[in-house]
Amino acid sequence: MSDRRSELADFLRGRRMRAAPIAGGAFPGKRRRTPGLRREELAQLAGLSVDWYTRLEQGRDVNPSRETLEAIARVLKLDDDERGHLFYLARPEPAGGAARAAAQRERAEPALARAIEAMRVPACVFSPRYDVLAWNPAACRLLVDFGDVPPRRRNLLWMTFRHAGYRARYADIGAIEREGVAAFRFSASSFVGDPEFDALIADLLESSEAFRTIWARHEVRAKVSGTKAFRVEDRGEAGDSAPLVLEWHALASTTSSRQQLIYFTARAAAGPEEERRFAAVCGGDGG
Repeated sequence: MSDRRSELADFLRGRRMRAAPIAGGAFPGKRRRTPGLRREELAQLAGLSVDWYTRLEQGRDVNPSRETLEAIARVLKLDDDERGHLFYLARPEPAGGAARAAAQRERAEPALARAIEAMRVPACVFSPRYDVLAWNPAACRLLVDFGDVPPRRRNLLWMTFRHAGYRARYADIGAIEREGVAAFRFSASSFVGDPEFDALIADLLESSEAFRTIWARHEVRAKVSGTKAFRVEDRGEAGDSAPLVLEWHALASTTSSRQQLIYFTARAAAGPEEERRFAAVCGGDGG
């Protein structure tokens, strides 16, 4: 619980510092030297005592009610993902053996493994810790040959910051870094204090300045679809060197493993040339 309280404290401080100052000078007579809201301002707006809220933000042993958390979320204008993160850190559900086991490196669920084997588009399966558990040939052509990556480094978050070949496949690695950390943080909130998660985070905090900077922002985002731009070799006569923009979708397992299957497709509005380039990635001739 001490790890979870510390994570909660960091989250609250970060969101308070990023909150917009009170419009109209609701707290006159005070010169504002720091961005965001002061603790006493947030406490007053949420109907809390300054002392109690300070203890919460300091990671002290307090037990906020649902109503209190709703008030804090309202003042900080948290979105649905951030609100869920706040509630989980402050009022965690008991993490049984299944949740703990999910944090370990495991094998892909048989049904998910069979699904990606049958898929012609790039697809892979990963764990809540973002360990890559299974992949198909098209995923290797789009991203990197996961079979050549040492198993302990076969992790999407680690590769985003530390694997040169994987990073080179993205046209905008900065955006991928930010999105990846926000999504990982959402997943990791269920495993605060788990040694496997802590080891990964500690490794990246030590080895990557970019990760340290993004991690300190404490952004949380649960995304299940979007677009990513890739640098891919062009096999056609056009020699188009423009990034290939693909749609991606994540499907979550309904079992306790919490594994996800992610796959990539051409955009719905893709033209013939873009379709051809994607077909080449999938192993077709583009014709």
